[in-house]
Amino acid sequence: MLKRIAAAAACAILFFPTVIFAESSEPLPPVSPAGQESWLYLDENPAGPQSIVVYSLGGHDVKENARQMLDITLESGIRDGFSSALELEYSILDLIKLGENPSSYNRTDLMAMLYGYDNIFREGLESALYALISYDAANTQIPASARNSASAVIDYVVSSQQRSGGFAIASGREPDVKTTAQAVLALAPHTDIPYVNASVDKALSWLSAQQNADGTFSIQATPDCEATALVLTAIRTAGVARDDQRFVKSGRTLMDALTAFAAAGGYSPKPGGDADVAATEAAVIALYTDETGLSPYLPPQAYPNYTAPKTDVKDVFIRFLFGFLGILLVLYLILILTTKIGKRWGKFPEPQTQADKAAHDTQTLEINIPMKAELPNFDTLPSDTMYTQPPADRPKS
Repeated sequence: MLKRIAAAAACAILFFPTVIFAESSEPLPPVSPAGQESWLYLDENPAGPQSIVVYSLGGHDVKENARQMLDITLESGIRDGFSSALELEYSILDLIKLGENPSSYNRTDLMAMLYGYDNIFREGLESALYALISYDAANTQIPASARNSASAVIDYVVSSQQRSGGFAIASGREPDVKTTAQAVLALAPHTDIPYVNASVDKALSWLSAQQNADGTFSIQATPDCEATALVLTAIRTAGVARDDQRFVKSGRTLMDALTAFAAAGGYSPKPGGDADVAATEAAVIALYTDETGLSPYLPPQAYPNYTAPKTDVKDVFIRFLFGFLGILLVLYLILILTTKIGKRWGKFPEPQTQADKAAHDTQTLEINIPMKAELPNFDTLPSDTMYTQPPADRPKS
């Protein structure tokens, strides 16, 4: 028996690597729209604010320190309550990009925390925008009666639009490029609602009017990489082509404008500067959004050519090996245990008396068959003399 188990184990261990390495030889995914230099730059530098989103879009393993920071933020937020709605929203979006369900994170419904949050508008328009983006990315049903229902947030965002078509970070402020682009990104999935569609069109027209002659967008009168990348991300999410004439200036599209910020290994916040992690992350997000035409915050499986992440072949084989050996060990212990049980309780009980010993030695079955025949009582039988005595003399006549 043990020889057979050992033979089966050897066959399985020899066959399993063949299957695993055959699967690992599948074709590589399509070439990334972001250059290899950008990935090397991001790999060599600390994670930025959108690291998880970027690495998820690229199909790369998320940086360990980015995941650790997310777990720390979620742990403290769940324990103490999120003091910032934006912090909760960013955490939800990061979980979605990791392929996890924010409605059941460590037995906590983060989506319920968001749509029941006390005041998501306290931090300005941005928290309302990212609440709406989170709802759409999670693709979960938000109760119509919730404090921060989807319809309530949409109405709040649309009502915040200024007459010029732009959006400001807070009431009483001037509209800015970043906030307006974020508003387009948040409202884009809801353009089937007529007044939302009209709002997005006005915002696009306002953005077009803010574009520089070289195709870039500025923050405080200075061309800015993150602003340019965010506008490209927003218009492509809204279904606007990159060569739409509203966003082509002097023959330069937004993609052309983005190259003005390219630096050694990544992208610079300003033209001609050194590479920066936040600027590079924003540019990479824009490049992927331009390619797919989808919001960058959707779960991984929503994108074309999605392939489930593969575990390292060596890790798979090691886990298989230890798991298989564990099963063999359990079977071996069961075999030993059953053998001992058989030896201990499988025998006849030891005889206690001499009669028991005799029965134990012979192990025969005694059958008593009753006999109804009876021996005769010889005393009641006639005497033998009645047959042997000679006849008496008769009197003579």
